[in-house]
Amino acid sequence: MRCVGVRLWVVLCVVVGLSLPTSATLWAADPPKPAEATTPPPEPEKRGILGDRFSLDAGLKIWVAKWQPAGFVNGINSTRTSDTTPMLGPSVTGTFRLRNEETFNALSVNFTWLQAGGFNFTPFGYNNGGSGPPIDNTTALRRDYSIVAALSIWRGFGFFAGYYNMQQRFNSTYPGAITGPAHETVYISGPLIGFFGSGTVAGPLKAYGNLAIGFYDEKSNNNPSNTVQTTAKGVQGYSSEFGLSLDGPSLKTGAGSIGSALQVGFRAQVINVNANGLANNDVTWGPTFQVIARF
Repeated sequence: MRCVGVRLWVVLCVVVGLSLPTSATLWAADPPKPAEATTPPPEPEKRGILGDRFSLDAGLKIWVAKWQPAGFVNGINSTRTSDTTPMLGPSVTGTFRLRNEETFNALSVNFTWLQAGGFNFTPFGYNNGGSGPPIDNTTALRRDYSIVAALSIWRGFGFFAGYYNMQQRFNSTYPGAITGPAHETVYISGPLIGFFGSGTVAGPLKAYGNLAIGFYDEKSNNNPSNTVQTTAKGVQGYSSEFGLSLDGPSLKTGAGSIGSALQVGFRAQVINVNANGLANNDVTWGPTFQVIARF
């Protein structure tokens, strides 16, 4: 059987060879196929123009605030409420991603500066038993800034610590019998600690919140020498902000993408000022808005 197979194969080869043109080459190898073009694997998309590990959020923040500053005039509680005034300024956060895990995954630093050109206050009382002119007409300039470092402990939750500083500049007139300082500058500053959290609600919508406690000293130039002196030490302050953040469109560039976000929230702050045996609270509250560019 093996010989018959060989003879048939030879006959077939001869027949095929005779049927080809004389210019054809028998048993010619098939021409080599052109090499297929290989597509390089796509490079991982960068989160921002600063790379995969580091990101920078640059925002403009507005705190539409009402303010009740602590104060005393001749032993009288001079707490009064301001009109609604926007405090605005930059808020910048740099974040370094430590590792791609759920725990201890990011370290960030935030700097926020808010300033208001002028708060106008209701009088803290009226002369002549309430039927006379107001005791005072007061306006104030205010500037707040803070710098904090935060460590993400699990997912979007973690702790932070930092420093807070508030400056208040008051200008007052006293139409009636009660008099007080025409100009006063107050400084409240000290360390703070707290915790924060954030998480996805749905799609690009996220929720965020934080709570802090501070330990502040108060200084004022409301004294006969008109020099800045310490009026209260180690007063406690509390602050909290919570709201929603919506991721916006991103702009892709050759170096990476630039993202955007809008935050809307509410912030409240209470500082318990105890000066010269007199207790009073410095209270600020109102909605917050922030437009962010993410690099």
